[in-house]
Amino acid sequence: MRLRSFPGAIKRALGRLASRARRPAKVLAPDPALSSLAASAIEDYAEAHATLFERAERLGEKAERLVISGMPSESASNRAERARREVQAGLAAVRASFVESAGAGEGGRAFDREVERQYPSLALPGSDF
Repeated sequence: MRLRSFPGAIKRALGRLASRARRPAKVLAPDPALSSLAASAIEDYAEAHATLFERAERLGEKAERLVISGMPSESASNRAERARREVQAGLAAVRASFVESAGAGEGGRAFDREVERQYPSLALPGSDF
């Protein structure tokens, strides 16, 4: 970006502002202890509700298979979406409990990172990711 009509000081200030906008935001390293606690909470819930996770995965694969084969099924897609939302609702309840015990800011981010890492297709609505 070249600004010829502005004095040097203004050019430099605008140049710094423009370069700040282009730099990627610094991502803070997650607290390993908090991430471990979040992973444990997620794994405990997944173990206790394994049938929900399996059902969501199975129905999602079926809907995707039908779309790929050229026979998309709205009802299969709806069933898969409902199953995914059931799992998300359960994870949201676990997240609320975890955030209450671990702290709102960092606890929520740690939980969201772990959900994204373990179950990429189940990112929670309204999460930090």
